[in-house]
Amino acid sequence: MIQFVEHRIGDPRIIRLVKRRLKGGIIEDGLVKATEEGTSQGSILSPLLSNIYLHYVLDLWFRKKIQKQNRGESHYFRFADDFLACFQYEIEASRFLEQLRKRLKEFGLEVAEEKTQCIKFGRFARGDARKRGEKPKEFTFLGFTHYCGKTKKGHFKVKRRTSSKKSRQSLHKLKDWITKARNVMKTGEILKGAKRRIIGYLNYYAITDNYKECNTFNFLAKRILFKWLNRRSQRKSYTWPGYVELLKQTGWPKVVIRKDLNPCRRAEAY
Repeated sequence: MIQFVEHRIGDPRIIRLVKRRLKGGIIEDGLVKATEEGTSQGSILSPLLSNIYLHYVLDLWFRKKIQKQNRGESHYFRFADDFLACFQYEIEASRFLEQLRKRLKEFGLEVAEEKTQCIKFGRFARGDARKRGEKPKEFTFLGFTHYCGKTKKGHFKVKRRTSSKKSRQSLHKLKDWITKARNVMKTGEILKGAKRRIIGYLNYYAITDNYKECNTFNFLAKRILFKWLNRRSQRKSYTWPGYVELLKQTGWPKVVIRKDLNPCRRAEAY
């Protein structure tokens, strides 16, 4: 780690601070334990150091070695410790997975087997899967489930929808927040807080082909809010029509596609 940092930073004071952070240890059950490897979980420096480490371990390795040895096209995308590698030929994808395990082992890392898979995906994946009597494979990356879809004209298209796991987690967090806030905050403050959370969700997930999932999430969120607002007393605070009118006055967000992932439509707009 220090060698990677020193490759770009020459100030010894910065290097000294990084070393201190790495050796700072962690607190468990009130006791400080020294750390001999890795970065402390929760440290403000950990995300930055992990990105530096993986830049040299994975990013440069893929670009300077893996891509050059492949006969077909290959692409690589990484965000934090999640990454996606795409290959034109299956044999090259299988070879990369073997090389990846060896590469990570050399640097004290390992593949999370439960999150790792090698699947067929693309223009021909749907047809090949149907010949075997199966459905084409899907994969989840950065909160979205990517699947093989079609355009209105029947051409292949990569489509994305919100991962069911992420959707459930977001609704669960919203419910937890409302159950805590309903007895300590006024109705207007609760509505504004819930509105901010929904806007944040839509700003990330409201992309092309994901309108239906976002609309479902928005409806379920409104139902959760309606349920817990009415549980603040033995009498119902709102009827559904009255509640809907209240949301209109609050300016409750509507589902609008924030990010257009259709390259042809974007080109026509310009």
